[in-house]
Amino acid sequence: MSNIYKAFENKKAFIAFLTAGDPDFETSVECFKAVARAGADLIEVGIPFSDPIAEGPVIQEADLRALEAGMTTDKVFELVKEVRKETDVPMVFMSYINPIYHYGAERFFEKAAEVGIDGTIIPDMPYEEKDELTGAAKKFGLDIISMIAP
Repeated sequence: MSNIYKAFENKKAFIAFLTAGDPDFETSVECFKAVARAGADLIEVGIPFSDPIAEGPVIQEADLRALEAGMTTDKVFELVKEVRKETDVPMVFMSYINPIYHYGAERFFEKAAEVGIDGTIIPDMPYEEKDELTGAAKKFGLDIISMIAP
């Protein structure tokens, strides 16, 4: 049973979301650690993206601040590695498909598993590409969390 499923085992779960790198790397690391200490059952790590179409204005602005502060996918991995030194709370990435393909899907999921990520939410993943990405994620023990859009 994955860490994500365990977070929901016989209970409701409090899921916190933060954009990695907002307002800067160091503050973001401390915010993630604080959320874990405060009792989050699962933490969503938003990978900042320049065109976050599934987000509202607050998260869009957080993404832009993080990008302007120099946040990259590699730095998000570094951030998670730092946070993992203090917590084992399940963590999932929230990423759009473009950054994953740009990074290389298999390389992305391998690195995600290496730093301690448990799964990934990809809100704009076409259904037709689900099997390919799920296979790459499963290879490294990660869950893909699907979304249903109207």
